[in-house]
Amino acid sequence: MAKTSLFKRAEAGQTLSDGAFRAVRDQLRFELVDLQQRCRLNGAYPVIIVLSGVQGAGVVDSTNLLNTWMDPRWIRTHAFDTPSDEERERPLFWRAWRSLPAAGTIGLYLDGWYGEAVTAHARGRTSPAVFADHLARIKIFERALTDDGALIVKIWLHLSQKGHRQCADAHHDDPVFGFRASDDSWPQPASYPKFTAIAAKGIKATDTTEAPWSIVDGTDDNHRRAQVLTILRDAMAAHEKAWLAKSKAAKKSIKRAIKADNKNPLPKKKKIGALAKVDFSKTLGDDAYAKAFHTRQARIYDLQKKARAAGLSTIIAFEGWDAAGKGGAIRRLTYALSARNYKVVPISAPSDEERAHHYLWRFWRHLSRDGHITLFDRSWYGRVLVERVEHLTAENAWTRAYDEINAFEAELAAHGTLLLKFWLHIDNDEQLRRFKEREKTAYKRWKITDDDWRNREKWNRSWVAVDEMLARTSTPTAPWHVIPANDKSFARIKIFDIAIKALETALKGRKA
Repeated sequence: MAKTSLFKRAEAGQTLSDGAFRAVRDQLRFELVDLQQRCRLNGAYPVIIVLSGVQGAGVVDSTNLLNTWMDPRWIRTHAFDTPSDEERERPLFWRAWRSLPAAGTIGLYLDGWYGEAVTAHARGRTSPAVFADHLARIKIFERALTDDGALIVKIWLHLSQKGHRQCADAHHDDPVFGFRASDDSWPQPASYPKFTAIAAKGIKATDTTEAPWSIVDGTDDNHRRAQVLTILRDAMAAHEKAWLAKSKAAKKSIKRAIKADNKNPLPKKKKIGALAKVDFSKTLGDDAYAKAFHTRQARIYDLQKKARAAGLSTIIAFEGWDAAGKGGAIRRLTYALSARNYKVVPISAPSDEERAHHYLWRFWRHLSRDGHITLFDRSWYGRVLVERVEHLTAENAWTRAYDEINAFEAELAAHGTLLLKFWLHIDNDEQLRRFKEREKTAYKRWKITDDDWRNREKWNRSWVAVDEMLARTSTPTAPWHVIPANDKSFARIKIFDIAIKALETALKGRKA
């Protein structure tokens, strides 16, 4: 769709009289407030509103209108300015993810995640290829949110070139309305023709069924306000209806999966796949381990300092069977690191706040600045492991999570982050031995729970889930490392060696 046809209808200069606006405004306001309160009480999904457009078309006025007409306690307004140093030292969508509204609330975004892409391209700082890539990544980001149940409403407020010029002249001498209408804090980054042509490309590339754009003529205030309110009202009403249907379908899906498990409680584990190929024969004696441990500690400490100086971020995710040695491996690894330069993030069942967001939200929040190391004791893979095996989420949710996780990790790689993923593998007999040892050892007894014993009963089902996870999420930029962990000493040194080699390679890449 060309720029002229895309904006043609919004350049007609449509108007709405004061009387006509008064005739619809009270009903619109009532319906919006009612929908907002029902959304809040359901607490099932967030509403995300992106308002953007030509300078002077009423973006700020529309934002103020929504905050005034609806309950502002459940609305958070965001306007992303030039990225700060802290934001530049994280992946592209970090600040967007951190700001996402909780289920039952509304996030209102001025320009949203589009402002940075359009502005940079309009000012000649990015090539057409980079701009297209940025837009493609926005589509993936929004698809992850809408698939998780979020409602995204995107509205572009438009003015013709003549209307834009007239608006600027009319508001020039009005210090109050002029500021609200044009808002010099977010100036238009290029001439009208160039800016609107680039905006049209962005709208066309990101106009999807799940997150469509609505284009509104901003020439007349009454017309614009009525259109914005109507678009939001209709979208919220339709989404509520669709959510009720999807919620029922998800509950039925989970019930069917549980019923299938009861009929077939012990599925056969795969005879092929990454786990079936693990060789447990390699071991490391105490003396050899002590020597290897000392030399590896010294090397990784030196690499950590170089990574800090080079601004290389490292994320290490540990997954594995219960009692496979994740915590012990993390303690040995961090013992060699400067406490100023790393953090360990233990992942357990999500809190109420975390459940009210997309499952990846809590992991985005924990991403450290460039030059730091973040270690996850369990990770975002819970979606396709425990949530799948325990039927905590519907099948269509955990099956699409493979692509969502790959996209998340691709964002880390695009930022230059080194991502290491370890699966610590032990056999069933070794796990049983360690469980019994924990029960007999006073200072280890806290580690063993009823859930651990219950999870053992689902060993085969978990095996199938792990094998599929390894197959579908091991990528060239984020491969899985399956560690034979029956012998803890061998496993720990193997992890050190992989981390050292990866850091060395990444640092060489920084110098190239």
